[in-house]
Amino acid sequence: MRSFFILLLLLIFVGYLIINRNTVSVIDAHYDGHTAQVIVDRLPFFGADKIIWWEKNKEAILQKYHIPSGQDTPFQMTIYAFGDGYKEEGTEDRRCFPDVRPPENCIDKDILMTIRKTRSGESRYSFH
Repeated sequence: MRSFFILLLLLIFVGYLIINRNTVSVIDAHYDGHTAQVIVDRLPFFGADKIIWWEKNKEAILQKYHIPSGQDTPFQMTIYAFGDGYKEEGTEDRRCFPDVRPPENCIDKDILMTIRKTRSGESRYSFH
């Protein structure tokens, strides 16, 4: 009986991961001339799925938010979780955006993924 419940929980967890792996909503994006910050509700659970999501959606995101693409793509792009939304700067460690009207122009620094472009033009991914 106990193994049945463990198996059931495992199946529910796997089902949840499969169903929710591609349901990412981009909330906003910001470009400061050198780096880009993309804010999402969440990313897929596994690192490989995060990379697949980025590669599949990268061009549409860059175009929609007027971020250079191709060889002019920023050397670093950071994907943040939106969390509880935009907040005032306060004393917490937050990332604030000058292109959003204060006082609620900051988000908590909940970094989900960082994409860095190497000198040879390859992408390096890190997950947090």
